[in-house]
Amino acid sequence: MKIGILGGGQLARMIMEESYRYGFEFHILSKEAESPAGQITKYETTGNWNDEECLKKFSSECDIITLENEFIDFQKIKYLEDTGNKVYPDSRTMKLIQDKMRQKETLEKINIPVAEFCAVETREDILKFTERNSYPVILKSRTMGYDGKGNFEIKSAQDVDKAFETLSHRGKLMCESFIKFDKEIATQIVRNKSGEIKVYPVVETIQKNHICNMVIASRNLFQNIKEKVEEIGKKIVTELDYVGVMGIEMFLLDDKILVNELAPRVHNSGHYTIEGCYTSQFENHIRAIMNFPLGDTGMSEENAVMINIIGERNGEAGLKRLGKILTNGRVYFHNYGKKETRHGRKMGHITVTGENLKETIRTAERCREEIEI
Repeated sequence: MKIGILGGGQLARMIMEESYRYGFEFHILSKEAESPAGQITKYETTGNWNDEECLKKFSSECDIITLENEFIDFQKIKYLEDTGNKVYPDSRTMKLIQDKMRQKETLEKINIPVAEFCAVETREDILKFTERNSYPVILKSRTMGYDGKGNFEIKSAQDVDKAFETLSHRGKLMCESFIKFDKEIATQIVRNKSGEIKVYPVVETIQKNHICNMVIASRNLFQNIKEKVEEIGKKIVTELDYVGVMGIEMFLLDDKILVNELAPRVHNSGHYTIEGCYTSQFENHIRAIMNFPLGDTGMSEENAVMINIIGERNGEAGLKRLGKILTNGRVYFHNYGKKETRHGRKMGHITVTGENLKETIRTAERCREEIEI
């Protein structure tokens, strides 16, 4: 079976690493040669997925196609489908999710709780929204936003012009009310073509400079909201007829849950599942699109803490002091194989498992302070 992946980043790489045991042949379409995923397959195509001729040539080598990001225009996925290719998630789903305004409208339509929002075409639209919701509010680009890119917090009327000027070049905009949450939480949910659904544990996500810095998973956390989160997740993937892994980011206010964003792919908040769960999100994604029975999503460890290694300089990547962090027990290191490091770029991650949650968190923090890429 030849599985094509649109995108050659670390998510594609981990899908491959977790699924090679099945003997699949992975083909990668990446915009750059020697991409993180391309480094571990001899079937890497360098090209632009917006080029239909490139897509046609790439897809001719694949039996089934999936994707590692939500930035591939749904119309290009529709082109692949129209030429006889099986693609998951499909174009219909991507159309509903990749535009954040349309995504919120879809969630609202199926009675999933979300923050107040509105479309923005002019500065006056923002001012009208603040009359109803007060400051602060969040101005967002509707597409191509991630890791804080494409977001602007508007704290007062004096910020409106700057926010609009900063983001308007990115395309269509929307406004959302600012949520004063207690915690940011997330889960991954997986559904195969037969409709079987499995839900991963609810985790806490901790951001640093608008980028996910740490994910805390524990058998003892969030038991009071577990059923509510599962109900929300199952409803979303069932209503959308979704196939694959979906990341669901949420806000927690006491025991109230608001869905923030959907990611139609494997997700950073689920990296811990490689060492912390019986079946990783990456393996289950391949099981889902192949319509295999889904693996157990329960935690195989009492606690698992994932911490991202985020670039702190610009220049050539160089791994230092790996041996030192590996002197700690139950520490697992993942290098994404990126040649260049940049401020804010995800270069790898560390996962630590253990019985005591506080000590597991401390070990993860010590390892992150020690290592450099």
